[in-house]
Parts: sequence; C-alpha cells; structure tokens
Amino acid sequence: MRGIPVVMYHGVGPDRPGWIWNHLLTPLDVFEGQMKALRDNGWTTISLAQLHAHLSAGEHVPEKPVVLTFDDGYLDNYILAWPILEKYGHRAAIWMTTDFIDPSPDPRPTLDSGIEGGAWKSGMPLSGFLSMAEMRLMEASGHIEIQSHAKTHTWYPSGPRIVNFHRPIGVEGYVPPPWLAWNAFPESKYEYMSRGREDEIPYGTPVYKHSRSLEGPRYYADSDLSERLVLHVIENGGDNFFARDGWRSELERIAAQNPPSADSVETEEECRERVLFELTESKRILTEGLGHSVDFLCWPGGGGNPEFLELAREAGYLATTTHYQVMEKRNVPGQDPSEIGRIGSGSPWIWRGKLFRRTDPGFFISILENFAGGQNTVWTMRFYKLKYLMRYYLNGTR
Repeated sequence: MRGIPVVMYHGVGPDRPGWIWNHLLTPLDVFEGQMKALRDNGWTTISLAQLHAHLSAGEHVPEKPVVLTFDDGYLDNYILAWPILEKYGHRAAIWMTTDFIDPSPDPRPTLDSGIEGGAWKSGMPLSGFLSMAEMRLMEASGHIEIQSHAKTHTWYPSGPRIVNFHRPIGVEGYVPPPWLAWNAFPESKYEYMSRGREDEIPYGTPVYKHSRSLEGPRYYADSDLSERLVLHVIENGGDNFFARDGWRSELERIAAQNPPSADSVETEEECRERVLFELTESKRILTEGLGHSVDFLCWPGGGGNPEFLELAREAGYLATTTHYQVMEKRNVPGQDPSEIGRIGSGSPWIWRGKLFRRTDPGFFISILENFAGGQNTVWTMRFYKLKYLMRYYLNGTR
C-alpha cells in the first residue's frame, strides 16, 4: 500500500542575508520546477481533509496523491508560491502562527502567475508574514487552505542555567535569539524581519536555557538578578563594557553571587493550561477570521510533546503533524489518522552540515516516490545526491 507524502516547505524566493532562517528558503525557480514536475509526472495535490478521510475511513484519493504544506505563514507564500501553485493547478496548506499575523487591512501585490524562468519583480516586499485579508484571498482561489501553527511559535526559558548574556550584535559572534524580542514585544512579532527590536532589550540581560513553547514547563526567571546584571553593564560603560577582557566572567560572578530567589517553574497543571490556551486561541482566531473550522495543527518547530496530543484533541483538532521525517508514519490507512508524517522537499537538502538548495525536479519526485513506497527510488535519490556532492567538490556550487 502506497503512502501519501506530506511535503514541508517554509519560504520561497531569493536569499535574505542576515535572516536567521535563511537556510529554509527554496529558490523560486527550483520551486516552480518541482510544481511542474508534479503535474508532468501525474501527481495530484490533495487537502488535509482528504488525507484524513482516507486515513480514517479509507475514502478514495487520486492515484498519486501528495499534500504540500508551508510552515509559519511567510509573506512569500502569498507573493511567490501561491501564483505558481495556481499556474500548475496545485493546492497547498499553510500552517499559520497567529501571533505573527500582519494587521494590514489590504492584500499586497503578488507575482504574476505567468512567470518565465523563475523571474520575479524586484522591489517586491518578501520579508514578513501573511495578513488575514491575504489568507482569505488565497483560500477563495481554492488553491490554499490555512491551518494552525499554534499561537506563539516561540521559545521560553526552561531552567535557571544562564547560557548567554544579551549584548551588541557581533560581539564574540553574538546573534540575538529572536525570541528574546518576541517575548518582550509580542505586539510587533509580525514585523521582526524588517524591524528588529533586539537593541531595546537591555544589555546584560541573561539568556537562560530554553526550549520551544509547546515542549514543556516554562521557567520564570528572577527579575532581580536580571536587573543587577543590566545595572552592572550600565555602570561600567554600557556598550563599551563588552570590549573589556573578562566581561563574561564578571557577569557570571554576579550571577553566582546572587542565586535566584524569586524564580519559579510552571506546575504540570499550569503548563497544560498554557498549552491548551495556545492551541484553542490559535484555532479561535483563525476560525473567526477565515469563516470556517480549522481542524489541523502543525507543532511549531516539531516541538510538540507526546503528552500534549490529548490537549490537541481536546482543543478540537482532527490531526497534528509528527516530528519531521518520522519515517514509520507513512500516511496509510490503518495508521493513527490523528498523526501526520511529513518529509522535506529536497530543497534545501542538508548533508553533514552542507546545505544544497539548487536541486533537480527529478530529485524531488524521487523523494516522493521513495516515501510512497516506489521500487528502486533509493538508487535514484543516491544518484542525485552524488551529483550534488560532486558538483560541490568540483566547483563549490550548492
């Protein structure tokens, strides 16, 4: 019995240097080549509802079904990916995190659907997130469905261990984790790619051991300790403090001398209540904004907790994604229909820390066939991988 591939994308389009998740982008012409290959090789894109009906009740699906999904709700999904999906007659699901919805009332312009050779119009704003108006417009076309990616898609402190100190960008290679600003200024999360607010967080602020928001209990740090550290930086030169030798040792010594006295960790019940609120609130916002039930959930960053699957059911979701590339989840009847297995698109493809984005449509099709259970596809995949590795070692092209 053939499995049904559920493909994971994120963003589509040109490089965005300096963006922390730039590596997740699929080049526009590569994406178009994949969509053309789907059509030319007889694959049919189906909805998540069709997938669920097939898994739960054995309902009919086309001969070569595939589900396309995009994580996070990036603006380029609307500007670039949607017109290409329309061009080739495909559909896809976008997992939207509601904290990142852009409040703009009017839809922005998109790429013309008749693009040639992956060309795109320079000057188009690509960095950002979808608005509700854009989501409604895409859904009305019949080529896009919007589903839940929870509410916050952030990271929270998970324990008292300090792993870093916030400081100017570039000091000892420091790149501020974006969730510091997301958690401090949640009202402006949707514009973080164009208006970073990391410089508004006081230097010296401790960065605690952290985990994804839906993985487990949240740790609430002692604000007094943070204030002492920030004050020490201010009194000793501010930005210039980090040019001193031993600045890190100074802050670590202050932290050791002032152990947390007012910190706390969520109880099991408090954690469950917070997670349940995330799931139900995201569902409510999308349902009210789009005018239809939102029945499927993608755990942000693959960071779900098996114990929270029951909370997703309690929130009213029919199914949720499993962690990326859990290969035993092949999406066939008889499998638990509440769990959806996913695979990557082959662009990007990562091998031993090297990232390859310029991959062939044939590589994409072989990945789908391999997941579905096609014979000898593993050798086709190996051929393409060897091709990319040789290209890299011969001329450095990835």
